[in-house]
Amino acid sequence: MKFVLTFCLLTVSSFAFGQTNEAPRFSFPRWGPSIKAGSVYNFETDMEGGGSFDVNRYFMEVGMARMWAFDRMVAVSAGYGQDDYRFSGLGTEPWNNIDNYRLGLFARWALDEKWVLFAGPSLRSYGEAGTDLDDALVGTFFGGVSYRFGDRLTLGPAFLAAGQIEENTQYFPVLLVNWNITEKLSLETGGGFAATAGPGLSMVYDYSKKWKFSITTRYEDKRFRLNGEGLAKNGVGEDRNIPIIGTIGYFFYPSGHISAIIGYNFDGKLSADDERGQNIYQREYDATPSMGLITSFRF
Repeated sequence: MKFVLTFCLLTVSSFAFGQTNEAPRFSFPRWGPSIKAGSVYNFETDMEGGGSFDVNRYFMEVGMARMWAFDRMVAVSAGYGQDDYRFSGLGTEPWNNIDNYRLGLFARWALDEKWVLFAGPSLRSYGEAGTDLDDALVGTFFGGVSYRFGDRLTLGPAFLAAGQIEENTQYFPVLLVNWNITEKLSLETGGGFAATAGPGLSMVYDYSKKWKFSITTRYEDKRFRLNGEGLAKNGVGEDRNIPIIGTIGYFFYPSGHISAIIGYNFDGKLSADDERGQNIYQREYDATPSMGLITSFRF
C-alpha cells in the first residue's frame, strides 16, 4: 500500500473532513492564498552490515483556495521539498539529495448537511538531484464521499488510483474516519503534512481552542528515481519505515498553526533497484528518533 495510502490520508485530513467539527464563523474571501512549510530531522542511525546515515526533510507549499462556504471549496497548490540524505562509513553511497515537486487540485462540495463529495487529481515528481522530472513523474486521482452520523462520527468511503515509479498503477478502496470519542478526544485519519510524508491514524486531544496534542502512526514508503551517477544508475531507490509521532500544536485561530513534532521510526529498510528492475542494494537500519517543526497559514 506504500505511499498510496499515506497520500490518501493526507488529502482527506486537509480537505474532506476539514479542520474542525463546526464551521468557523468568519467570512470567506473569493480567493485566499495559503502557505505551508515544515522540516523534520531523522537522527543518525546504524545500518545492517556497517555504515550509518541521517536525513533532513523539508517541504514548502503555496496554494489558492476559493470557498463559497466552509464545506464548498476548490483549491490548487504547488510545492517543493527535499530529503537530504547523509551517509557515512560506506564505500559507495546509494543516493544523495532527493527532490520532490507537486502540483495538486482539490474540490470539496456538500450536497446537504450530511453528504460531502470530494475529488483531487495531482502530479508528483520524486527523484534524486540531477534526474529529469519526466523520469520521476507519477499521477494520482483521489475521490470519495463522506457522511456525517450526527455530531460525533463522520465516515467516508473513498477510492484512490496512483501511479508508482517502475510499478503498475495501484488502486485502493479506503474507509475514512473522524470519530469524536469525547468532547476533547477524537480518532482521525489526519493531522500531518508533506514534510512528514503524510499522516496515518491519529489520536487527538483538544486541550483548548489554541492547543492540540496528538499521536500518529502510519506505514511510510518512499520510492524515488535515481540519477545516472550513483550505485544504481537510473534505477529506483526506496526508504520505508513505521514512525510513531507525537505533536504539540498551537493554533492561531482561524488563520493557521505551528506544531512541534517528536517521533521514533521503527522497522527501517533502504533498497535500490537498477534500471532493469534488479535489486542490487538492501539494508535494514536501526530505530531512530526524529524531531521537527511544521507551520501553516492562510490569508
